[in-house]
Amino acid sequence: MANIIMVKTTIMLEDDLYKDLVAESIEEYGSTRKLSLLINKKLRISKGKRLKRKIHIKPIKLGRRISEKQVESAIEEGWSEAIKWSV
Repeated sequence: MANIIMVKTTIMLEDDLYKDLVAESIEEYGSTRKLSLLINKKLRISKGKRLKRKIHIKPIKLGRRISEKQVESAIEEGWSEAIKWSV
């Protein structure tokens, strides 16, 4: 595991945001001692990075090769059908 460098900084939070974070920290960790951990976790999630979770995409085997154009055509056709379903 790579070494993590931590930086201490001061931020100004609006009262309602601070109260929400404190409440969530108490609920999740039992105290406010891990408030930094909670904030780091929320920032990573908002940045689109999942914590310790990787997405695995399995290929679909069709038994034959199809071109990129055929894939795009199939997607367009699928969207056209899906639009017809919405009422």
